[in-house]
Amino acid sequence: MENEQSNKFPTMSTLSLEQWLNRVLFSVNFILLFLMIVSTWFISRSLLLVVTIIVFILPLLVFLAEKIKNKLIQPYFGLLTSLESIKVDDYSFKTIPVFSKGVSAQLFHEVASLAQLLRQKKRLFDEKDLLVHSLIKQLDSPVLLIDEQNKLVYGNQALSNWLNKDWRLVRLTSIKSLGLSQIENEWCFDEKEQAQRFKIRSSSFKDQSGQHQLLMLTDISSELRKMQSQSWQQVVRVLSHEIKNTLTPIQSLAQTLAQFSQVPDQKEALNVIVERSQNLTEFVQQYSQMTHVYSLNIKEIDLNTTLSKMCLLHPDLVVKNRLDVTHISADPVLFEQVLINLITNAKQASILQSKESKKITISFHSYQQAGFTMIEIGDNGSGIQNSDNLFVPFYTTKQNGQGIGLVLCRNIIEQHGGQLTLVNKVNKKGAMACIKIPNK
Repeated sequence: MENEQSNKFPTMSTLSLEQWLNRVLFSVNFILLFLMIVSTWFISRSLLLVVTIIVFILPLLVFLAEKIKNKLIQPYFGLLTSLESIKVDDYSFKTIPVFSKGVSAQLFHEVASLAQLLRQKKRLFDEKDLLVHSLIKQLDSPVLLIDEQNKLVYGNQALSNWLNKDWRLVRLTSIKSLGLSQIENEWCFDEKEQAQRFKIRSSSFKDQSGQHQLLMLTDISSELRKMQSQSWQQVVRVLSHEIKNTLTPIQSLAQTLAQFSQVPDQKEALNVIVERSQNLTEFVQQYSQMTHVYSLNIKEIDLNTTLSKMCLLHPDLVVKNRLDVTHISADPVLFEQVLINLITNAKQASILQSKESKKITISFHSYQQAGFTMIEIGDNGSGIQNSDNLFVPFYTTKQNGQGIGLVLCRNIIEQHGGQLTLVNKVNKKGAMACIKIPNK
């Protein structure tokens, strides 16, 4: 019963500030008006005077009550406006306190101090955020930010280079369409070639928009080739030392015996030993060229002129040019050496396919792609038989080959900051060598 009675009379905790002020001011005005009417009646006993007081005093009391209420409520509206601005990270709004002293002024001061503190923190956060974004943009490794639905949200320029198009064109598309899959919380490539070339690092974080994952694709192929090259160098260094120590006395002894030998067959056999010893020594020494660090003399190269000059060395070729880009920046001597080796390989591959030299066709195509100039050299040969061993030193399918030319070409192109790849043509006979040179 007591609970029911208490519910009929709401307390201050159940009333809004406006309702409470209205009740208080109404009560005060009612009491004042009542006292004035009672006092006037007892003094004058005039009904007309009482009515006159009611008509004139009541509006004044209502007006004063409204002014008092607005004066008390106004600081709260100012504070609400300031807090709403803070919620949307807008710290430029400043509220002038209604009272210059007291608890209201102190409250306004504390809100202003809070806004100033949040403004400083936001500036520091924005600076760090800008720094992080700048670092991500400058990274040579592709970076992908994906949401809970595994859709691409953000990327960097390296991602555009890897996709061969602006990453924003594939924004909000499934990461699966980029050839990436997640197996047992580990990200991997669907293609074997990409899986061998890139290592995927991932981390997750959560913000207001939900759970996100950050993927970084690190190209480890150059590091693997560097380690492989160092291993080969160590092997060759040991072999070269042992072979030289063994072949030098053999060669010297064979030359001496050949000079004093009077038997033609013996002399011829000894000369063969001398010749093969020299060839074997030169063969081992040639490997050092494949990992040699060159001093590049970068100049502007006219592709039309350079290719015409290269093709003069092979007048039996049918050459087809489609050069969308006519100038690149590279070392002319080293770049010409790369072209000579690739054209020679293309020609030899085509000769194996066709016995008639007039059918040997080599095509050149140059174009721009994400800050690089792409130069494709195609042939109409039998294609690549064993792509896994293309750049393995000493491996060759040619009868008189040494397995050094392609490794030497790749070393030269990579020292220019580019890439050299060889692939079979799609739905056509022949192979395609692609030189990727950065624009300077």
